[in-house]
Amino acid sequence: MPIPENISREHVLKALKEIDINGVPQRHEARNTFLIYAGKKYPPKYVISLANKYVNGEFLKGFTTNEAVGYLKKLGFKIEKVSTATASTDNRRQESTLQPIITPRKYPPDEFDRRMYLIFKGFSMLVEERLKAIIEGRSELKAIWQESEDTIRYMMFYALATIGDVSPLDIYLEYPHPEVPNRNYAKLDTFVTSDKDKPAIAFEMKFHKKINDNYVPLPDNAGAVFADILKLALFRTQQKNIKRYMLYVADENMIRYLTKPRNGYEPFLSLEENTGFKVTREYLTEKPRTFINQLKKITGKEKFPEPIIVCRFKRDIKLADKDIALRIYEVIPEE
Repeated sequence: MPIPENISREHVLKALKEIDINGVPQRHEARNTFLIYAGKKYPPKYVISLANKYVNGEFLKGFTTNEAVGYLKKLGFKIEKVSTATASTDNRRQESTLQPIITPRKYPPDEFDRRMYLIFKGFSMLVEERLKAIIEGRSELKAIWQESEDTIRYMMFYALATIGDVSPLDIYLEYPHPEVPNRNYAKLDTFVTSDKDKPAIAFEMKFHKKINDNYVPLPDNAGAVFADILKLALFRTQQKNIKRYMLYVADENMIRYLTKPRNGYEPFLSLEENTGFKVTREYLTEKPRTFINQLKKITGKEKFPEPIIVCRFKRDIKLADKDIALRIYEVIPEE
């Protein structure tokens, strides 16, 4: 794909500013050819890809580094080539710049968030006790991988009804989601109706664990989590009195994958309570193709919404040699 001629110097400068804030994903790092601006080095091809977003609305693909270099020179930017050894040294020196950097913001809880926190706390205690019983041989199950995702959902149902004093008649499982075009995925895990005292609540839930020594498609799993986040972001976006929550439980296998910096999912699991960040399209589309395919099942296309996710509850559970991460994120649709 040729580089659009409407990309101006101004658009490039906006791309450089974005890189200064968010860094460069590892797969987009430059090897030995750099754009030099204000004493910093930037990867030319990635710069053009980002600049295109500011004028044409999408991350540009399908062109070469040489084409990017030629276009940037035409706009008056300085390009510098260095030896492979020098570039490697510079990359190590600027590691913090070349890795994706997301700075979480604080999102203070409101009164309803504080009420939900008590429900989440009770729910987490149920999950911990259930899994602990398995580890200690007090369960009908012999291993954590035998526990089902449905059990996690029913425990939230129980916590809502008992701790939250929500009528079971107001809780709906497998609730229709008209904004999802693919019928196979067009349902929410749980929906709670609103009343004059509280907003409606929409839930998506995931429980990821390794089954024996079987291969686990980790990028697919990660994609499924973010697909659920997008599903929530698309649900009744015009409705103001609604809270949307992504509930995620993961074992040490997924924890290792999601917290490894080069995989680009930071700071998803490491968010502190009541902090969050915007899930940009670039954040999503730089992931593996199998990850992106999970998202397209929900949206039907590759132009994804850009919600904010806020960690509202965080618990790390240690069970013998097993680590379990339990997170509950509020999903706030883009305005």
